This record gives sequence, structure tokens and C-alpha cells, in this order.
Amino acid sequence: MGLVYLFFFSQKISAQEYQLIAKIDTVAKIATVDNFGNLFVVTPQNEVLKFNAKGKFLWNYTNKTFGEISQLDVTDPLRVILYYANFQQIIVLNNNLSEISKYSFNQNPDQQITLTASANNNGFWVYDQINRELKKLSNSFIDDLKSGNIYQRNGFDMKATFMLSDEQYVYINDEQFGIRIFDSYGNFIKTAVINVKKEFEVNGAEIYFFDDQKLMSYNYLTFQMKEVPLPVKSGFTNALLRFNRLVVLNEKGLTLWAVKNN
Repeated sequence: MGLVYLFFFSQKISAQEYQLIAKIDTVAKIATVDNFGNLFVVTPQNEVLKFNAKGKFLWNYTNKTFGEISQLDVTDPLRVILYYANFQQIIVLNNNLSEISKYSFNQNPDQQITLTASANNNGFWVYDQINRELKKLSNSFIDDLKSGNIYQRNGFDMKATFMLSDEQYVYINDEQFGIRIFDSYGNFIKTAVINVKKEFEVNGAEIYFFDDQKLMSYNYLTFQMKEVPLPVKSGFTNALLRFNRLVVLNEKGLTLWAVKNN
């Protein structure tokens, strides 16, 4: 883990005010924030690091058995979900990054789980690429519901690269056509027609994603697209906005900012 520098500095940009909380000299291939403001990072060595809301390092987790971490989900701050797609392995950690449970989807050779996300009641959403099916699983990994074959039901195939959920909807990035939105029963609702390379965040009807060195916001109800002003102008590789926290990544580390909308 790299050095952490704590700051108290405000910069007002357009309609937003950013306060620099911390500069963290740790390279991140994945970064996200939970609803308490805690920062989670996956390093290129597939180590998971947790920092508190002020950027102070707390805990780490490493598992060299399953290789590359393809997804990190902290929708439930008490349940950190890691997915190792190459090994079809899901691992659940507690808020101290200690293992709670694990499960191998290889137990069923008739499926290929490419994406996972947290669901309510300590469950899981998974996308089965072979059967083109969205499934909700219980906390013991038993099927709760299935969408059925999405191609047969809705007439489209998906090149699915990323998935997340909230209390109402499941959002899947279809690399070819945009964000496919499903309800809590796995029924297809609509498509947000935007070009998202992979990861995105959702806050209400706003979808945030990074594109062409810009953080963009798209409202899937009003169809309004806008650029989110950032406190840095260059030298960064990615940016994400989640729970009033902005994380800006660069080749040497990242900066964590508090966001206040005026």
C-alpha cells in the first residue's frame, strides 16, 4: 500500500464544490465507494484495500487462488462482493474484509456467469451468458427467480460487460447498445442509449460514466446528457462519482474528493 496524504482544501467549479480529502499513492485498476464514504481499491496485483471516509487505510484482502478480480461490489457496506470471472468464483467479505462465504458457479456446467451484483435480502444478481439469462440468487446461492432467455423474450442479445443494482432496478452495460434496465423481477424495462465502455454508477435516474477524458451524466428519464466538471483538468485515467464522493484515478494513484452540490 502506498502513502496517504490528507487534505482540507475546497475548490468551487461551476455548480459543484469539491473538497480534497486524500491523495493515495496506490495504483488502482478498480475503485469504488460505499454509502458511508469508505473507499475500496483493487490493485493490479488483485489486492483489495479499504480506506475510511477520510482516506485512512483500514484493511486489506488478498486471495491468490482465483487470479484476477473482475468485479467489486460494495452496494451493501457490510457485504463486500468479489467476483473472479475466469474461475467462476464469488467471494463475500465482511466490512473488515474477512471472508464470510464463497461459491463456485462451476458446480453447474450448463451456465457461464459473467457478471454479478448485490441484491436485496443479502442475495445476488448474476448474468448467465450461455443461457442469456438474468437470475436472482438467495444468500445461499439458490435460484430465487429467473428472467428467462432475454433474447427469446425481448429480441436482443447482449454483449454484457458490467452490472449493478439498486433497490428498484438492475442495470447491465450492453457494450453495443447502452445500459439495459431491468426491474426487480428480471423484466426488461428500457435501454439508456449511451456509449459506456464498461463501468458506470447510478444515482436515481442519473447514470455516471467516464468517456474521452470526461465524466458524463445521463438522465434516462429526461434523456439529458451533461459533462460533470472536475477539480483536475489533465493527467487522470478515470473518474467516478458515487455517494457524494469523487474518485479521480491516475497512473500513480488516486485522489478522493467530497462533493457538495449547490
